[in-house]
Amino acid sequence: MKLISKELEKDNAGQVTLIPEEAEDMWHTYNLLQVGDSLRASTIRKVQTESATGSVGSNRIRTTLTICVENIDFDSQACQLRVKGINIQENQHVKMGAYHTIELELNRKFTLAKKHWDSIVLERIATRDTEQTSKCKQQNITKGGKETPGEIEKWVTTIHIELVKKHVC
Repeated sequence: MKLISKELEKDNAGQVTLIPEEAEDMWHTYNLLQVGDSLRASTIRKVQTESATGSVGSNRIRTTLTICVENIDFDSQACQLRVKGINIQENQHVKMGAYHTIELELNRKFTLAKKHWDSIVLERIATRDTEQTSKCKQQNITKGGKETPGEIEKWVTTIHIELVKKHVC
């Protein structure tokens, strides 16, 4: 799982932005989600439009929604999470309070916000991110060690963050 950003307050409220990269990451995501959490992700929504003549049509559009999680369903065969909830941030296509189901998939970014992040959950995220970074680095070494400066900077930053965490804890 790739950790894109982490914004936490002193009381451990905040949000993380993640990208699940492997099937196992979907299982970890399923275990991260709880009823009452806020989930923001790209999704497809069927929207009805009315023309000037009064005829009604419907289109499927891609939009980004933020929902308050009410139900979580994990489909291990399709490696997909279906998260149902109420829209809590209005946009031009979906009003607040409307129900929607977001399907989380591999390699699709999402942001998860909680009122309180448990330290074990945060450790799980950091561990999955570190494992992915190590795998990428190992694959790159076997390809001849041709890292780009950006990749090297990311690995050094990740290692530095892990060392600081261990030193502080």
